[in-house]
Amino acid sequence: MVVSHGKKPTLLTPSKKKLAKTDYHQEWRFYGRRVGRQLNTVRKAFFDKHYPALCVPVEQITKSGNLDPHDLFTFTPEKIIFEIGFGNGERLSQHCIKDPSTGFIGAEPFSNGMSAFLKSIDDQGDEFNNNVRVHMDDAIPLVKSLKPHSIDSIMVLNPDPWHKTRHHKRRIINQDNLSLFSKILKSGGSLIMTTDVRDLIQWMVTEATNHPDFIWTAQCTDDWKNAPENWIQTRYETKGAKGADRMHYLHFKRA
Repeated sequence: MVVSHGKKPTLLTPSKKKLAKTDYHQEWRFYGRRVGRQLNTVRKAFFDKHYPALCVPVEQITKSGNLDPHDLFTFTPEKIIFEIGFGNGERLSQHCIKDPSTGFIGAEPFSNGMSAFLKSIDDQGDEFNNNVRVHMDDAIPLVKSLKPHSIDSIMVLNPDPWHKTRHHKRRIINQDNLSLFSKILKSGGSLIMTTDVRDLIQWMVTEATNHPDFIWTAQCTDDWKNAPENWIQTRYETKGAKGADRMHYLHFKRA
């Protein structure tokens, strides 16, 4: 499958508003929404209660590649999984419960999704394992901050398809970002991508198979049409979006 590649976007600040030129904000542009409906009082309370304790400290997002993700946790994780675009956090919340020995990092720029996840954390009460750290912004600056070969698995879940051809350069799966993912993944580590957008399926397969560091594990059609073993399905996956195709699961290994 052949897909034309867009030009690399100009790196600008992530907001139309004027921002102070800090090391964190001055060198990239984030495409997409951060907020939708205003958080209600209950959701805001969950956010204020949990986000400060669970977020990756902004001063550690230096893009210098020296952040050891193990240092973000109060225990020593056996492995670390980085989930990009966790939506309302249904899968991430369940993973935290089912695998307490794993450290999870979740990036979700959408404030409503983040607040929904934090509510699920609150619902766990004393059973919460404190094995997750979150980042409510573009994931790429955090990726750039992590030490090489420090992540066991990266999951890119239903990224924005940016349907218009002139916007394809904004898609998160591209050669530059795949190189960043490759840098922080351990040898043999997993890159799992999901989407129900037919055009984006073709795009992601083409980009990843064209990258020298990634090997597609699929041996037959069922390997990418069916969810991986022990996969936790979300309401979005079950219900689907209007006009969407069936969900596809693309599993690549880092060479």
